[in-house]
Amino acid sequence: DVMIDIETLSTEPNAVVLTIGAIKFNRKEELRALKDYDTFYIRVEPKSCEDIGCTIDSATVNWWNKQSPDAKFEALEHPDRVPIKDALIALSRWLDGSKVIWANSPSFDCVILENCYKKCGLGIPWKFWLTRDCRTLYDLAGIRKRDLPSNVEHNSLDDCFTQLIGV
Repeated sequence: DVMIDIETLSTEPNAVVLTIGAIKFNRKEELRALKDYDTFYIRVEPKSCEDIGCTIDSATVNWWNKQSPDAKFEALEHPDRVPIKDALIALSRWLDGSKVIWANSPSFDCVILENCYKKCGLGIPWKFWLTRDCRTLYDLAGIRKRDLPSNVEHNSLDDCFTQLIGV
C-alpha cells in the first residue's frame, strides 16, 4: 500500500502542486519510525504547473500566509524544485508495483495528481478502484486527525506519516 499527500495552491481539481509526499507501507505490519519506510518526496516548480493549465486561488494563498514559517518555506520557498512532469515521472517510477493508494481524501490528492498526469500526457499509475480514503476510516473508528501526532503540519511527507498512524 502507499499513502500519498500533496500540498497545493488551490483546492480545485486543477490546482498548482507544490509538493508530493508518499510512503510505502504494509497494513499488516506494526508502525515504525518514518525513517524506516520507503518514502518519496519532491518539491514542484509552481510555474511548471501553471504552464500546463493548473491554477492558484487567492483564498489558498491567504491560508498559506497564515501557516508556520517552516511549512511555508518547505511548500513555497525552498529552492530545490523540479517541473511537474519530471515529478510525476519520478512518482510513477517509485510507485512501480504498488497497488492500493491511500490519501486523506482521494477526491483531493489523487484527483489533482490525475489531472496533472493527463495535462502532461502521462498515464495515471494507479487504478481508480484501488484508491482508499483515510477520512472514512477515521470517521468509522472515531479518530480525529487533529489528535494524531504531527511534526510539521502541511508538509506532504510528514502528513503521509500522520495519516499512516491513523490507518
